[in-house]
Amino acid sequence: MSRSTKRTRIQIRKIVTVFGGRRARWLLWCERWGDRSLVSLEYRGRKHHLRLNSTDPLVWFSVFIQEDYGANLPFEPRVIVDAGAYTGLSAIYFANRYPGAKIIALEPDPENFRLLTRNVGAYDRIRPVHAALWFEDTELALYRRPEGHWASTIHAASLASGYAKADRPIPAMRIETLMSRFAVPEIDVLKVDIEGAEKEVFEHSSAWIDRVGAIFIETHDRLRAGCSDAVVAATPGFARAQTSPMTELLINPAH
Repeated sequence: MSRSTKRTRIQIRKIVTVFGGRRARWLLWCERWGDRSLVSLEYRGRKHHLRLNSTDPLVWFSVFIQEDYGANLPFEPRVIVDAGAYTGLSAIYFANRYPGAKIIALEPDPENFRLLTRNVGAYDRIRPVHAALWFEDTELALYRRPEGHWASTIHAASLASGYAKADRPIPAMRIETLMSRFAVPEIDVLKVDIEGAEKEVFEHSSAWIDRVGAIFIETHDRLRAGCSDAVVAATPGFARAQTSPMTELLINPAH
């Protein structure tokens, strides 16, 4: 029997908000017995697929109920890069909010990426990319932390003690490579939730940072010391605002 997810009271309240009381009780009962099957949730006429006994319902709550990426921007985005796109929920949110934008969704974890491609299949403006954002073009080992599906990381082996290593290396690429592949000279919105890899990415950002209009970012100093410092050093002059308990919005005034 699979081990079931232990939910806190706050998490249970969020799940009830997402699914409604009756369905949430049934899903939580299923989780108690380790059920990892997919469930569907309809939003704006489209079905989103979530995994039971996972962090998926909590991410759905953060994206669609809490609206972590709902802050008003001083421009209409045309190109959005979603780095750490997980199962595609944030990319779908951006697609609904900005109907004229092209969205490039990067996700390194193979399990998450399979569900991402399923979730975004009806959105022809979302381009899934199975890769990690990094400071060079290479292949990296992927490690999964105990926290759940949202906690995959591409840290070096020396920093990943106790994590479960994925079977195959994961492609990783620079932002410059991504921009060249999709022929985009600028990125209007860059969303970054990459579990500590933001330290290396922003330490090597001088070639592209001026071509980004806005950045939604969650930093992970609890995993890698210096993540926030690297982001601050790379974005002098950007206006800053907290949009959720874990997400910050940076605006480039020159964009």
